[in-house]
Amino acid sequence: MKQKKYIIQRISAGFVTGIFSGLIICLYRVFMSLCDNTLNHKIIPSLHSGGFLYPAAWGAGLLLLSRFVYRSICLEPKAEGGGVSHSTEEIQGITDARWWSVLLVKLTSAPLCILAGFSLGKTGSAVEIGTMSGKGIFRSIQVFRRHRQPHLSPTEYYCAGAGAGLSALFCAPVSGLMFTLEKFPRRNAVSVLTIAVGSLSAFLVAHLIFGTSPILDTIIPMQQYYYYPALALMGILLGITGKYYAFSLKRYAKLLSKYNKRINGLLWSILFLLAGVVCYFFPAITGPGNNMLALLRTPTTAYTTLVLLLFGKYLFSMISSGSGLPGGTIFPLLTVGACIGQLYGLALCSLFPGTGFSPTCFLLGGMSGFFTSALGAPLTGVFLMCEFTCCYGNLIPLCTVCLFSHLTAQLINHKTLA
Repeated sequence: MKQKKYIIQRISAGFVTGIFSGLIICLYRVFMSLCDNTLNHKIIPSLHSGGFLYPAAWGAGLLLLSRFVYRSICLEPKAEGGGVSHSTEEIQGITDARWWSVLLVKLTSAPLCILAGFSLGKTGSAVEIGTMSGKGIFRSIQVFRRHRQPHLSPTEYYCAGAGAGLSALFCAPVSGLMFTLEKFPRRNAVSVLTIAVGSLSAFLVAHLIFGTSPILDTIIPMQQYYYYPALALMGILLGITGKYYAFSLKRYAKLLSKYNKRINGLLWSILFLLAGVVCYFFPAITGPGNNMLALLRTPTTAYTTLVLLLFGKYLFSMISSGSGLPGGTIFPLLTVGACIGQLYGLALCSLFPGTGFSPTCFLLGGMSGFFTSALGAPLTGVFLMCEFTCCYGNLIPLCTVCLFSHLTAQLINHKTLA
């Protein structure tokens, strides 16, 4: 009877946390989409409309944005960076951030960084927003119970919120569950139910508000067996390159953080102006990666263009994510992986023209394998891409890529991003 009572409590905790996290993430999605659309459809076209006035005005606006974001992070340092590492520290009890303050800064500063054009994602921030939402539910229960300890531990709420954050962001409940289980401290079997209920509840909220549609409509032909050796070889390549991406990002972050503290945030002002220059000359690599994915899926994209996109996105992501700006690192690295996969597919088509390889089929595997290597989360890499495409027919090919990518990354034995 006591066990049934705790199961009901865990289901209730997951449901309430998922609903609250889902609503906050939906608000976050609205802000991010508004800033992204404003940048791509209004600001960038205006910069190329002719005359010196628009670039000069946008440069002044970027300086104002940089000071606002810097002051916000000074008031709440735990909102700095992607957010997955901060969520891990909260779950482990290492830190105790003000949940409402982190939510406020993330909801305002992260979209403004996208408006500025930085190569930042929204996944890591969504995970931290979900974690802080779970913490807010836990604190509210404490107050409601007149400071008596709730029946469940705070980590139950934090983990449920983290999974709900990713679930509501992409309408990907299985990925939210898998990411929480792979990246955060392991919980007992019953608390997995709490995370699952939280992810499902947040998914339902996001589905009711935004609906569910595939982010990518790519399907890997699993019945054509000659793809599998190619996918396995690509997994090895992604295992190496993903580890290098994680290593270089950590080095950039350490270096830029040291210089930013020395010059009192002046570095961020310089980087905001640099983002404006990138928006003017190379807008394809700005933002999380939607512009670049659209180019990658164009069949006529040349090798030279793909190589420029790859190195440009890599360098700009290093600068954007390594600077500690509030924004995620996951979607930009997915875009880098997609570019590697597209180049790999084009190379196979050139070497084996009679096999009928399609370069776009390797784009999805590139995203999945690169994610697996850089973050050390193979199951999340598989299910996230399946939910991106709303097609579980890609499951077996993606498992092949992620298996070889994960094994290669484990042999290299270097730390992941979070």
